[in-house]
Formats: sequence, structure tokens, C-alpha cells
Amino acid sequence: MPFPHSRLWRPAPEQRAYEEARHRVRALRFFYLHAMVYVVVNAMLIGFHLMGSSHRPWAGGPLMGWGIGLAVHGIMTWGRVGLLGRRWEERKIAEYMAQEQVRTLSTEKQLVEARMKLLQAQIEPHFLFNTLANVVSLIEPAPQKATMMLEHFIAYLRASLAASRATQGTVAQEAKLLRDYLALIRIRMGERLHYSVEVDPELESMPLAPMLLQPVVENAIKHGLEPKIEGGRLLVRLERRGARMLATIEDDGMGFRPSAGAGVGLSNLRERLAVLYDGDAHVRIEERSPGTAVLIDLPLPPAS
Repeated sequence: MPFPHSRLWRPAPEQRAYEEARHRVRALRFFYLHAMVYVVVNAMLIGFHLMGSSHRPWAGGPLMGWGIGLAVHGIMTWGRVGLLGRRWEERKIAEYMAQEQVRTLSTEKQLVEARMKLLQAQIEPHFLFNTLANVVSLIEPAPQKATMMLEHFIAYLRASLAASRATQGTVAQEAKLLRDYLALIRIRMGERLHYSVEVDPELESMPLAPMLLQPVVENAIKHGLEPKIEGGRLLVRLERRGARMLATIEDDGMGFRPSAGAGVGLSNLRERLAVLYDGDAHVRIEERSPGTAVLIDLPLPPAS
């Protein structure tokens, strides 16, 4: 195992923190050394001067002794400062490492959220145009159906717009967004889609990152149920498991196929969870007969 202070062992951010801490320690040591040398040399010079003086030769000896004593004391103190400096350096390194980790985590969170918003911005126009085209196509043959679809579409847009602007939401808000979305898809797919969104009442007020489950539900519709001629059933269930929450998105569609869209969606989800929950959230994909289940295990915030 590499020695903790080995340069070969550290990643770049840690190496920068180490170099900065070491630079500060060296600056402190050089300052103390220069100050000590300055005082000692001046004391000895004054002592030599007084010993050669005809007015106060008696003062030169004690001053010389004081200068030599100060030099010895300085050397001993320098040794102690070296030891304390190493300890201080270790503390500063730990402090800088912690600060670097916080900065890195904050940057990663911002990057992931920006990437998710960009992805959402790319997806929403297609969804918007397709839905409006469906509404237009229903106006003459099925005006009531067109009206219902438009109402659900407006509700979904309101919820998704609020979610895209928020940095934190709740389980209840995410469930409403999913219901609005699925109600919209239900009008388009008709009897080919049956769905259910079940939420443990204890979880409704719990914080949840906005639109965290939305990509998984979209994947289930797009890659699992829509390609299936007879359609199928989608179940979204959020339940409490002690200090954790388990979100299950299950469909009886075509089964999981690592296509480009599905693979990217799940990869983005994993990346987002890793940053938001510091590695304490997990995604598992299970093949069902028929269909697929995506299980997302999340930690719940501690009770206040």
C-alpha cells in the first residue's frame, strides 16, 4: 500500500492541496528562521562592538552570552517547530482535502443537474410537438378525448415546468408529475395502457430530487409497452423500508433491451444518484416474465 504522503499516490486535487499546505509550512519556518538569525546576529554584532568599545566594554560579554544562548535556544526551538510544523502540515492537508472534496462534490452536482436539464430541454420539444399533433388529430373525430388530452397536457406542463426550475421536490410532487404524464399517454395508447402509481402515505412529504423517476417511466413506456402490440401494464410503487425508500417501476412489456435511449437514460440516472446521494443510492434492473422491473433504493433523511 502506498505511503500516505507519497506523491505517486495522490490524485491531482489532493496533490494541489498537499503542495499548498507544504508551501505554507515552509513559509512559516523560513519566517521564524530569518527572524531568529536576524536577532542573534544583531545581538552578537552589538556584543562585539561593545567589547571593543572603551566606554562600555563590560556590557559586551553578557550580551555576547545572551546572543549565544539565544542561538542555542533558537536551534532547540527550531527542532520543535519542525515537529510541530509536520503535525500542522498534516492537519492542514486534511483540512484542504475536506474543502476540495466539498468543492468537487458541489461542482459535480451542478454539472449533473445542468446535464439533466439540458437532456430534458432536448426531449420536451419532441414530446410537446407529438402531443399537440395527437390533440389536433383528435379534435374532429373525438373532441371530448382531445379536450381531456389537452387538460392532462396542461397539468403535466405545469408540474414539469415547476420541477425543472426547482432544486428539491417531494415524493408527492413526483407522484403527481408521473400521474399527469401517464394519464396523457393513456389517452394516446387507449386500452393498450393500464397503469398504477402507489405511494406510501409516510413518504409523501419526503424530499426527492425533481423528475428523478420520470426518465425510468418514460423508458418503460417507450421501450417496453409501446412496441408491444397489445400494450400492457405499468406499476410505479414507492414504499418505505426502514430508513430507506424503495421505488419500483415495473412493466410487463417487451423486456429490457440495452438500446441507445434506454442505456443512456439509465446511465444518466445512475450518475445523478451517485452525486445526489454520495454513493448511497442503488439501481437494480430485474428481468421479469414478461417485462422488466427497475428498483431504485434511496436513503431517507434523518428525522428532525
